Amino acid sequence: MKVSAILFSLLLACQVLPVTMRTAAAQADTTGIARADFADQFGPERLRTDYQAAVARLRMLEGKRLAYTYDYVTNVALALTGANTVKTQSTISYAYDEKGRARIASSASGLERIVIADPTKQAVYLVCPERKEILRLKGAALESRSAPKFPDKSGAKTELGEKLIAGVKASGTRSETTIPAGAQGNEKPLVHTSETWYAPDLATIVYMQMSMPELGDFVMHVENLKFGDVPASTFALPEGYAIRDIALHE
Repeated sequence: MKVSAILFSLLLACQVLPVTMRTAAAQADTTGIARADFADQFGPERLRTDYQAAVARLRMLEGKRLAYTYDYVTNVALALTGANTVKTQSTISYAYDEKGRARIASSASGLERIVIADPTKQAVYLVCPERKEILRLKGAALESRSAPKFPDKSGAKTELGEKLIAGVKASGTRSETTIPAGAQGNEKPLVHTSETWYAPDLATIVYMQMSMPELGDFVMHVENLKFGDVPASTFALPEGYAIRDIALHE
C-alpha cells in the first residue's frame, strides 16, 4: 500500500514535522526563543487543520475502533557545520473517543499547548495553561478547503509489505529521492531517504524515518497505544479559563 500525499498531509496536519523541526532548532538557541517559537505554531490555520484532521479520521475509520490513546515520539539529529549534531526528543500525546473528538497535547521549554477538536460541537479549542485562556475557532471558519498539494518528486520506491508496529498492522514504503547538484544551491547531489509505515486501523503513520543531508535525521514512532474507552473528562475544557473566539484572516 503506497503512502499517498493525502496520508502525508495527515501527518502534517498533526504538525509532527513542522513542530519537530522548528522546536528542535529553537532548542539549540535560548529558552525564551524556544518558547516563543513553539507558541507561534498554534494560529487559527493550525487549529482549522487539526479540526479537519479529526473529521477526516472519522471518515477513514468508519466501522472501526475509534477510541484510543497514544504518544508520538520524535527523535531528531540536526546536522550542524563541523560534523556536529544537536539531538532532541519530543512527545505529542493524542486521545480520541467514539464521538470523534480529538485531544492533542504537546510542550516545549515549559510551555504547554492542548488542542481539543470537537466535531460534535463544530469547534476547536486551544488551551493555554500559562495564561488561563482558551482560544476557540468555530462555525464556517472550519469548513474544508482544497487539500494541500505537495510536489511530485520522482524517485525510487520500494513496497516493504506489512508488519506489526505498536501492536497494529502497518504497510511500509521506502523511498529515495536525489536532488541534483545545483538544484538548491548544493555543490553535490543530495540524497533524501525515507521509510514510512501506515496503519489503517489508526488512520495514521505509526513509524517514519527520514534522512536529509542538509537537515539531519528524523525518527517518529507511536508508543503506548491503548484501545478502549476514553473518559469524557479528557476532552473537557478546564474551569476558570477565559474563552476568546478567534477568526481566520483570508
